[in-house]
Amino acid sequence: MEQSLSAHPMIAAGDELPLIHDLTETLPRLLGSPLAYPEALSELWMGDQREGLDLLRDVYLQRSRQMGIGQAPGTHYFTDKMPLNETHLGLIALMFPASPLIHVIRHPLDIMVSAFSNHFTHGFCCATALETAALHYARIFDLVAHYRAEMPGIRYRAIRYEDIVLRQEESLRGLFDVIGVDFDPACLTFHSNRRYARTASYAQVTEPLYDRSVGRWRQYRRHLEPVLPILAPAMAQLGYDVS
Repeated sequence: MEQSLSAHPMIAAGDELPLIHDLTETLPRLLGSPLAYPEALSELWMGDQREGLDLLRDVYLQRSRQMGIGQAPGTHYFTDKMPLNETHLGLIALMFPASPLIHVIRHPLDIMVSAFSNHFTHGFCCATALETAALHYARIFDLVAHYRAEMPGIRYRAIRYEDIVLRQEESLRGLFDVIGVDFDPACLTFHSNRRYARTASYAQVTEPLYDRSVGRWRQYRRHLEPVLPILAPAMAQLGYDVS
C-alpha cells in the first residue's frame, strides 16, 4: 500500500516512523502533566493547554523534517506505517484531524500465518506463541472499534488486502477519493517504485501484484484450531469465514 501511494507525485513514503510512539513517552512532559499517557491528555481541558495539540503536532512535524521526510517539491502528504500505530488511533486523530487514517484489513488467520513466517525484531512479545498473537490481534481490533465509536468524525478508511489484490484499481481509486488527490495510473505498478521499502516484505513489494498470500491459512487450518474461538468475533464482524 505504501509503495502504491508513494508512486503518486504528491505523496512521499515515510516508512515505519517511531514518532507517535516517542510522543506518547514525552507527552506528559510536553503538557506539564504528572500523569502518564494517555491520562496526561486530560491536561488539554485546562485553559493554559488549549494549544497542546498544536504543540504535539509541531513536535511530530519537526522530527519528520529533521529526518528529511516529505521534503521533495510538490509533496503534500507522507505516510507513516509504523506497526501498531492503530493502538494510538485516538491520539493521531486529535493531532491530525484532517489526515486520512488508512487501515489495511486482512483475514486474521492469514495474519497469524504471516506473523509466524517472519522473525520480528520488535514483536512486542506478541508473536512467539499462537494464542498470544491471536489475543493481541483481538484486543487491538476491539480498541480500534472503541476509537471509532467514540470519535465518529475521524477520517478512518479500512481497505481489505484481498480487495487490493482482486480489485486493485477500484480499491486505489476509492482510496484516493478519500485522500483528496487525483488518481495516478503509476500507482497500479507499485513494483516499479524504485525506493527501498524498509519492511519485512521488502522483496515482495518489488514484484507485480500476486494472490498467493490470500487464503494461505487453509494450508495450516489444523494448526490454527486453538485460536479460532479467540478470532471468531473479529472474523464475524469483518465478514471473513473459516470454511
